[in-house]
Amino acid sequence: MNLAGIDLNLLVVFDALMTERHVTRAGERLNLSQPATSNALARLRSLLGDELFVRSATGLQPTPKALELAKQIQPALQQIETALLCEDSFDPATSEIVFAIGMSDYTEFVLLPLLMQKLQAVAPRVRMRVRSGDRQKLLSLLDSGELDLICGLFPEQVKWHSQQFLFQENYVCVCRRNHPLIGDSLSLEQYVAANHLLVSIKEDMIGRVDEVLASKNLKRHIAISIPHFTIAPFILAQTDLIATLAQRVARKFTEVENLKILALPLGMQGFSVYIRWHMSNENNPASVWLRKIFADMGKLVEEARAPVQ
Repeated sequence: MNLAGIDLNLLVVFDALMTERHVTRAGERLNLSQPATSNALARLRSLLGDELFVRSATGLQPTPKALELAKQIQPALQQIETALLCEDSFDPATSEIVFAIGMSDYTEFVLLPLLMQKLQAVAPRVRMRVRSGDRQKLLSLLDSGELDLICGLFPEQVKWHSQQFLFQENYVCVCRRNHPLIGDSLSLEQYVAANHLLVSIKEDMIGRVDEVLASKNLKRHIAISIPHFTIAPFILAQTDLIATLAQRVARKFTEVENLKILALPLGMQGFSVYIRWHMSNENNPASVWLRKIFADMGKLVEEARAPVQ
């Protein structure tokens, strides 16, 4: 039997007839007229090849087939009603949900320690599966439903996505403290003349800085391009290379290596970090909770921002 060809409303009529054992009362229960209810019963009999209900002195009596059908149909209708009418809820303290989130290595570096600290305190059984990649890959995974949320820099406007601002980030320069050519400040001439380390997730040799330099008819020399910035402080600390990095990343690097931070002599704008989610998850309680966690972290990160000395 093909469900696509069946009026499933007939099952609701069947359930009402099983409860009321009377055509008129079953119709009143469903706000149907007596003729409409009788017509539905006739269609049920034709569909199922059984009388289903026979008249008696006390009202309609179900046939053996109707009794067997009721054992399956009534629980199924109750389950559907519960699914449609119950209020969605999410209890982070007890939930064992696995969230899939997409992040760049920058947002992983800045936010994941804060995120896991928060989860330990309020949602110890919740788990996070982090996927990385470039912007287009993360957007694609979000659209396919493989990610619940993505976090990073997303200038593209997609009408079926929602997003929320987290914090603002700036660029700075980083080099070793005893760099032979660079002191406590960095001029544009020194910047262009230096050998550079580039962090590029695209694994190419062109960054945002190069676009800004090209607009000024300038060009820098990139000695090495690496796909992840976690190795960058160790290279910078042992060479005369300089790197242009996000300020929060640079600040952490100076805590563990013999590095210094200098203002970027380009006047290049920073970037804004957002979370983005598919609108199909707009009112999902678990998604709403996760977004609130990220928004709170964004406030903490923004409040901790310090100017480059």
